[in-house]
Amino acid sequence: MDIVINQTSEIPIYSQIYSQISSQIISGTLPPGTKLPGIRQISNELRISVIPVKMAWEELDKNGFIKTITGSGTFVNQLENHELQEKQSQKAQELIKKLCKEAKESGISAEQLIELIKANY
Repeated sequence: MDIVINQTSEIPIYSQIYSQISSQIISGTLPPGTKLPGIRQISNELRISVIPVKMAWEELDKNGFIKTITGSGTFVNQLENHELQEKQSQKAQELIKKLCKEAKESGISAEQLIELIKANY
């Protein structure tokens, strides 16, 4: 499990953790049943407070990505095909919104953006 925190980002740390782990689950990098490290272990490795890790875990649990079993640990949840497809679609929409916002702020027209996407897809 790879997590990279950008301390200078406007994105909150818990959101960075959530995004990276959910992406790894959606892509299959973290397959169902994988035991995740404990909150304290991750906070120590990332040299951050336990609070953002706990917040990310709560969000991952709420959205069905992980399941905590008392006394055993936290595991990647088995997602049904339709759930996985829905989460992949949601992730793609988030990325597209971010890309469109940044392109617009950079003065790139929708037509230019579409051409860039076609050229790189």
